[in-house]
Amino acid sequence: MAIESNASPGELDSPFYIENKAFCEEFEEYMLELGGVTTGSYNAWSYNVKGRVDAPLRWIFQLKKATYSAGTILVSTKKQALQFWTIWKCKNLETSLPDFQIRKKKFGDGFRGVKKFKGSSEYRIISKQPNHPLTMRLFVLLEEYFSDQSLLKITYQENELVIQIDTEQIPKNKFKELIAENFTGL
Repeated sequence: MAIESNASPGELDSPFYIENKAFCEEFEEYMLELGGVTTGSYNAWSYNVKGRVDAPLRWIFQLKKATYSAGTILVSTKKQALQFWTIWKCKNLETSLPDFQIRKKKFGDGFRGVKKFKGSSEYRIISKQPNHPLTMRLFVLLEEYFSDQSLLKITYQENELVIQIDTEQIPKNKFKELIAENFTGL
């Protein structure tokens, strides 16, 4: 399958459509370079595209963009009107680590017994083994996203690792690093 346009005829000349089309074509080309396959759609307002790569482990790379043009926002900001998500998923990641979640800190975490994540003061970990080698390896691999706080969350549940980042870029080099990881013995 390929990434396809689902735009109405009136959107085809929009600069936003042209920008989203170019972005999706770049993503598709990148995934094909890695030996992956792609699927998804785009228009002037949004895109939702996925790529799958089978490198030591199977990885899914998903990019989403949503533009909101209506609502009751009194003061419209780019952050409120435009949302980006980069999601990396790895299924069948066999490790001794019990399920965990790493996320930004929230008010009241201390009262709920949520532990500070060793790698960053702005993030918390919910896990029976917070210092497991896999969580520390993920911190090293994703340190730039912890530092700029664009990392939304990392979850590991039922042998599936999901990493969610708020970025409007295609983090090509970082994805190449991730898919090269085997994570065995962790």
